[in-house]
Amino acid sequence: MAVLPQSVVDPVSDAIFAYYKAKYGSEPQRPYLGASAIGKPCLRQHWYSFRWSKAPQFSGRLYRVFQSGHLQEPRVYQDLASIGCTVYQNNPTTGKQWSFVEESSGGHFQGNCDGIVTGLPQAPKSPHILEIKTASDKMFRDMQKNGVKKSKPEHWAQMQIYMKWTSDEFGDDGCKRALYFVVNKDNDEIYTERIEFDPVEAQAIIDKAIAVITAAEPPVGVSTDPSWYECKFCDYHAICHGTDTPAASCRSCAHATPEMDGQAKWSCENHQTILSTTEQREGCNDHRYIPILLAKTAKPIDMDRDCVIYEMADGKRFTNGDPAKNPDHLSSQEIHACADKTILVDEQCLEIRKQHGGKFV
Repeated sequence: MAVLPQSVVDPVSDAIFAYYKAKYGSEPQRPYLGASAIGKPCLRQHWYSFRWSKAPQFSGRLYRVFQSGHLQEPRVYQDLASIGCTVYQNNPTTGKQWSFVEESSGGHFQGNCDGIVTGLPQAPKSPHILEIKTASDKMFRDMQKNGVKKSKPEHWAQMQIYMKWTSDEFGDDGCKRALYFVVNKDNDEIYTERIEFDPVEAQAIIDKAIAVITAAEPPVGVSTDPSWYECKFCDYHAICHGTDTPAASCRSCAHATPEMDGQAKWSCENHQTILSTTEQREGCNDHRYIPILLAKTAKPIDMDRDCVIYEMADGKRFTNGDPAKNPDHLSSQEIHACADKTILVDEQCLEIRKQHGGKFV
């Protein structure tokens, strides 16, 4: 009997997945806190995301899965039209996709919905927020049994926010209902659920988003146990529970602040300027980590405008500063690059670095 190999090399599929990885894996993180994820329970996770702590990494196959979900949208629009519904994919005022901004968040909390639909058989006159999703058969059955609020609370929260935003924009003509439209990826079954607007819950979600945006340090997480099921698969597990440090963008810098006066602005106290999104991504040589982000490595014992001195548990010290001003200082980029933080105080490594004008990468 022939024995099949455990793994088969397929140049075609490998090339396709590599294409998806290259195309979608290089997309920059969005500059705002998104409505699509705010329903997840961990405030710290949202803070790390908003602060660009680490870009999520997915396989090419998963990126293709995400795109498969987007491909369902035009088909669902057609399905709804075929039963007499009218789907408004774009805001007639702007001619573009429905996009919303929470003004009370200074413009830092935003979202985009799939559309607004009217003419549903059970409510022909009521406009509904339309949210289109795909699900595995297991999740699909769970939704049928328990409903979206219990099965996918982040989707329920997302629709609450969108309904709130249409009420903000259109007043009494805004949506008081949402249609949750789910396609079973395994067999093409359809599940729909009408969601009722809850203004109290919607405001609580807004308050949650603003709490994340205005927090100067990471809020309390969902658990301090690294093996907790919600933590194990989190993109920020190594930062939250280990000694990994966030990427050294302006958003992890002690000098930067999200401003709350509109247009999703960030300011830099050190340079006395408003930072463009490009500048935020690039950072600068004056980047200094928000000290608590290094708490699992060392504690700050002294600081000034130019540097922060840290001390490890064994008493050894390192300084987060600009090496161009002082070769003994370590840039934030170098601190981020060292997976093993003991390198930061290793005398031999530091001496070699200094002698050759090098840096940790």
